[in-house]
Amino acid sequence: AVVSTQSGHYGREHKLNLRMAEQVKAIIETLSKPPFNKNFNIISFDNLEPLQLLQVLNDVFAYIDSKNKMDLREEIPEDMAHRMLKFLSVLKYTPECSVQEFQAGVITGDKSVVYQTLAWLLPKIETLKTRAYLGKFLVKLEVPEEILQDDEVDRTYQEYCELLDEFKEVHKSTDKLKNTKHTAADIKRDISQMEQEYEQLQKTIERKKARVESMSNMTELLGAARSLRREQERQSSIAEQRVGQKAAINAAENKIQRLMRQLKELRAATQNMSVEKLMMKLEEEYKSTQYLVQDKLPKEMVARKKSCNNLQKVLLEPAMVEDDLDELVERAQDLQSELNELHQQRMSRSDPADDKLAMFRKQAMMISKKKKVPTATLR
Repeated sequence: AVVSTQSGHYGREHKLNLRMAEQVKAIIETLSKPPFNKNFNIISFDNLEPLQLLQVLNDVFAYIDSKNKMDLREEIPEDMAHRMLKFLSVLKYTPECSVQEFQAGVITGDKSVVYQTLAWLLPKIETLKTRAYLGKFLVKLEVPEEILQDDEVDRTYQEYCELLDEFKEVHKSTDKLKNTKHTAADIKRDISQMEQEYEQLQKTIERKKARVESMSNMTELLGAARSLRREQERQSSIAEQRVGQKAAINAAENKIQRLMRQLKELRAATQNMSVEKLMMKLEEEYKSTQYLVQDKLPKEMVARKKSCNNLQKVLLEPAMVEDDLDELVERAQDLQSELNELHQQRMSRSDPADDKLAMFRKQAMMISKKKKVPTATLR
């Protein structure tokens, strides 16, 4: 039994190795052709360092979408893995392993992960270029439900969705025109046919004109034709207005359903609450909002402005070299050491009065934390 289990294990491993070898051959053959023109053989490709192997994968990404063109030595591994995963999701690639394993494999440059990805990308690379181009425009932005309560935002979002649908139709028409091939002979034949049709129409118009001019009530008939044309144009305008009114009705119905759902949720939340409890809850929400508006948000704005000013000062300073950074790091370490020494000296000289104050400080800190919890919930 042990022998059969081992032989089965070796058999599966042998199949995996054969499959990987076939993938490598196909990958090398494709990479040797334009537009990549990479001079690899099986041995040199297998001996690539993880970062070099990932650079090959990124070069393929860059051909599909030029935004991916970069030197991976200058990118943080976690950022690189996040960028690659996001790009592959746009291309609708599903890894054979879990997302966590795939991300870890990208960070470490695992051969099996990179080989599988290249084997999926290269055979359909031209199709993926189109998919990547469309993905930039067709990945719909998800707007939270509470933000859509604003009429202006909701109307803008509906226009955005309509423009997405219009873009799809225009792109389909463009592709259809690109794939339609006409030779010079076909065009000449179409022109000749249209000229013949034009001559026939001219003759028909002359015959009709002569026939109409011989009629005694020609003026009345022309007036009736003009009236008919005006009514037809009016009918077309009314039909367009009807379509617009239907769209407005649908938007209003969606808004009503959303408001009804919110009203139902509010009623369910306040069903078992008395008037006093409801008033207390509203007062708490009012106080929390007041705290946000008058206390927390102004402080955050001051802190953000201070941070922006500091960043502006940093930008205005001359660029730092590595020696300057090392000097700043060393200085920061020295200051941290001095701070630790001062803290230890203070702790050694502490008296009972400081211990009592420490207890009150701890209580004040706990009250402050409790105050921040509803504030964070409200935000």
